[in-house]
Amino acid sequence: MTARKQGNHSRAARIIKDALREAEEYREINPGTVAAAHALAEHYIGQYRFVEAELLYRAVLEVREKVLGSLHNDVIDSLKKVAIVQIMAFRSEALGRHDAPTLSWAPDSMATAFYEPAVLCESRV
Repeated sequence: MTARKQGNHSRAARIIKDALREAEEYREINPGTVAAAHALAEHYIGQYRFVEAELLYRAVLEVREKVLGSLHNDVIDSLKKVAIVQIMAFRSEALGRHDAPTLSWAPDSMATAFYEPAVLCESRV
């Protein structure tokens, strides 16, 4: 996305949100739009801008849920990303922005770290 590469993140966010609205309207999701939204959200996370990151992840989640249905794997992935950014925001606030360098973990590895123990617990019940 050119606006993001140029450092115009607010313009990039507007373009992404417009593309997501179109995806919802036409009931078709462009993987490039989702990738751009995720890249921009990750950029925001790196700047401790968790609110903006969560808004982007939630926008993707809403469109995916409407287009794909609530049980689709991509919807579940989006739910994980929203939860992870919320956890990161909480930890950042609790630890202080400058004391939380571990918050730049890859979201997918964090999701696995939370998900796998839950699956183990469920399988033992």
